[in-house]
Amino acid sequence: MRASIASLVSYGLLALLSFLALSQVTGTFAQRQAKEQEALFKRIQSSSQGFIDVDTNEFSQIIQVPRDYAVTALLTTTTGGIKCPPCQVFQPEFEKLAQQWNKNKSVKSKNVFIKAEFSRAQGVFARYQLQHAPVLYTFPAPTASNGSPDHVSFDFNERSFSAPDVADHLNKLLNTKFTYKQPLNRKLIIVIATSTIMVAGAIFFIGPHLSGVFTSSKPIWMLLCIGSMIVFNSGYMWNSIRGAPYIAMKAGGKPEYFAGGFQNQYGVETQIVAAIYSLLAFSFIALTVLVPAQRDPTRQRAGVYVWSAIFLATFSLLFFIFRTKNPSYPFRLFF
Repeated sequence: MRASIASLVSYGLLALLSFLALSQVTGTFAQRQAKEQEALFKRIQSSSQGFIDVDTNEFSQIIQVPRDYAVTALLTTTTGGIKCPPCQVFQPEFEKLAQQWNKNKSVKSKNVFIKAEFSRAQGVFARYQLQHAPVLYTFPAPTASNGSPDHVSFDFNERSFSAPDVADHLNKLLNTKFTYKQPLNRKLIIVIATSTIMVAGAIFFIGPHLSGVFTSSKPIWMLLCIGSMIVFNSGYMWNSIRGAPYIAMKAGGKPEYFAGGFQNQYGVETQIVAAIYSLLAFSFIALTVLVPAQRDPTRQRAGVYVWSAIFLATFSLLFFIFRTKNPSYPFRLFF
């Protein structure tokens, strides 16, 4: 009997010691995780860029709870040889937003920015089963009522790739009052200043001789008129007024160059349509002006064939784009 009691006491002591050892190990592991997370937080706070590039392990460390700040993570692929036009478009906007946010003392400690490149953080993409990029996730800070809140995704298709839209999204989500200010484009300022000086100098030196050119030069006025019609017919003013996004992504992560419907369009769509209109205009001018000016019948005949083919193929492409935007469009030529 006494042996049984002694055995029970021994087992009890052994279990107690095991529990204490396990608690010590667990506590030490939790402390180490907290220190690593704090180190990452300080790295982001002191970063001149306003964000840091993380791998899979660092991503898991910074978003783990508990923490008293939100984490906004950009999952993208701008390196490693993978072509991702939307990623390249959004990257500078993300950098400008993160830099301004990190300099604003009122919101700096409430949210931090990280970037996970596919080449370094494939585990992150696998964790969320992502097949496309870019993806912008925000992990809100835990609260008393919700100790582990779900991440919130920014919808690029519904909004745009611009930093002001992301800033507005974060303000609503995190209840902050951050104001994004569009930074000065120094390169554009230098180009404008240089161009102004060159134009002013040209007007000063050759201005007296321009009156005869503008009153008698038919090609100049023709190019100005055609250029203006191409720019405005392609939707430049619509994009400027509506602030249309430059490009969007399909469900599979592929870039979408043409918006559905005749009431929507993207910035890249305007450029493509303008290029098509330009080719149509030039081919028409070639058929009516350049080809008839050829004195060699063989060259003239070849010019008619070549430019007619270009004109008709380009027109077919334009109709194809119209049908892409609206499948009920009734006209087509070759394809």
